[in-house]
Amino acid sequence: MKWNICQHFRVQLLVFDDQVVLFHHGSGETHLLDRKASFILSIILDSKAPITESVLRIRAIDEGVENFDQQSLTGILDALQNLQIIKKI
Repeated sequence: MKWNICQHFRVQLLVFDDQVVLFHHGSGETHLLDRKASFILSIILDSKAPITESVLRIRAIDEGVENFDQQSLTGILDALQNLQIIKKI
């Protein structure tokens, strides 16, 4: 499965230590993301093309994100999709 940013609305990220505040211009909502979620979102935001789950998982492990497994990735992707920040391709 591949993932991409929802292009309907812009998002802004502000970094504070190990947490990231995300503002979603479409909904007007602000969300607090932990290190794992912000890392995954940053990879998707920086990707020029839809990115696969396996690449996301490998990048997180390579970067030393602690206790990162498929279940963690699935939870993050589902949460970001529910917030209409990312979408499945």
